[in-house]
Amino acid sequence: MYKDFGYAALLRPIGQTLENLRIESFTVITDGDGFIVRDKTRNRAQLTPREKAFLSTLSSSQPAATGKQDALKQAFGIVEWHLTHADIERLDSEGRRHRRDAEQPSDSHSVSQILRVIGEMVDQKRGRLITVSKIDELVTVEYLSSDRHLVTENYNLPMIYNFWVRAYKKRAPCTNGRA
Repeated sequence: MYKDFGYAALLRPIGQTLENLRIESFTVITDGDGFIVRDKTRNRAQLTPREKAFLSTLSSSQPAATGKQDALKQAFGIVEWHLTHADIERLDSEGRRHRRDAEQPSDSHSVSQILRVIGEMVDQKRGRLITVSKIDELVTVEYLSSDRHLVTENYNLPMIYNFWVRAYKKRAPCTNGRA
């Protein structure tokens, strides 16, 4: 799965989903044919209606989870789900339909852009993503480097913003006749 797509393209729809669910603290873990997404919302009492609706759409396309295990996780405030390659393609397609005007710049502090930037960073380093976590203002990334060493990097949001600006300028079309 990961050979065909860069992590930037795979992580952005996950970020859009997290935005729609209003989840700001999370962990995304690579898992064979997809990703495990774990909501890290503190002091969770129960699932929100948005989360219930989203999880019900996933459950129709995935095998039934172990109810007792999921109930125990939720009792401890842990909500997680598995996204397959097909789920990510569907989420990306939905995201494209709802995206704003392409002329307007994206919100650099949105979860989708944070994950996109992290994906671009891992892609540029030719790494293999293991996990990315965002808790409050800290983003932690674990990946295997091209020489197979485990690397852990921490970024604060201003660092990610600076990388986002550089990447945005590279993607933006030239103006004023300059090349």
